[in-house]
Amino acid sequence: MSPPSPTSPESNETLGFLDSLARIFRGRDEEDGPEPARESGDMRLETLGASFESAVGELQEKVEALRARSSGPPGAARATRRGAKREDPEAARQRRIVETHLRIRGDIEQMHAQLGTGLNGDDLDEITAELEELELLVSGGRNSHELIPRVRHAIGERLRTESGKLAVERLRALLERAAMPWPDPTHYRPSATEEEVERSRRRRLAETREVFLGQGFLRTAERAVGIVSGWGSDYPDADTPLWQECVLQGVAAGIRGQLARAFLEVLRRDRELVIASVEELIGKEVAELRRALGDGVSSIPDANRVVAGALQAIDVVVPEAAWKHVCEQEPRARGEWND
Repeated sequence: MSPPSPTSPESNETLGFLDSLARIFRGRDEEDGPEPARESGDMRLETLGASFESAVGELQEKVEALRARSSGPPGAARATRRGAKREDPEAARQRRIVETHLRIRGDIEQMHAQLGTGLNGDDLDEITAELEELELLVSGGRNSHELIPRVRHAIGERLRTESGKLAVERLRALLERAAMPWPDPTHYRPSATEEEVERSRRRRLAETREVFLGQGFLRTAERAVGIVSGWGSDYPDADTPLWQECVLQGVAAGIRGQLARAFLEVLRRDRELVIASVEELIGKEVAELRRALGDGVSSIPDANRVVAGALQAIDVVVPEAAWKHVCEQEPRARGEWND
């Protein structure tokens, strides 16, 4: 069966995704599967375990009651015993993680206020929620041969890349305005010269920037509130250069999320204008695919090249058109801030 021409009703149906960019970034409900049935052996073990623990507990209470008769008021010894019970190691670890996350998030919010980014705790909650949704929406389209997921991924990646670069420049300008240097956690040897220290510092800043720009929406959402998943509970001490660097990276992540959300809102608001700018481009790719098929494909490599070329064009032309429109409508996309 031959493919539809770009001007046929079937071709219009093929390009139907252009009806609304809202569809490109629409969430999908996922149903949770039923929990697996628990084996009867496990249930019997749980019952035995509960009985055993209950019996031990009752015996311990009786022992404590006997001790209390001669050592103090009723219940005093039992309370002391319970208070001295050692905390479960995993529970202690989780408690430390929560406490550390709360503290570093507080420092991030304070830094936002100090630098004048205009973002507060409520803003960060909204930003992280939208970034997590974006991650789910765009991640499935990588290398997809389905048009809508691929377009969704291509546009999302362009927004992620551009918002990252703009966030770095914004943070740099804010730090310069506040006369605040970037913290340097490197421990230099005593004999290091000023030139060596400066080269090392520039190299570290470049590496930090590269890592930041490569972070996806989910990692950006985590960093915006101070979560470094690889650290677990082993965060650096507060007020150390490494801690302060993490705080500033969190500020940059928040700015990045703010920008990505603003850029996406422009596309949702002006979807009809964006449609007009990309419809002809997509039509040309569909026509090229039809021409190749009409001429006859002589080999699998030839067919693969045609398809890969069309997909690559979509990866470039659609996000380029979308980003061009964003730049026309949103001053921050051009690096212009109203402050």
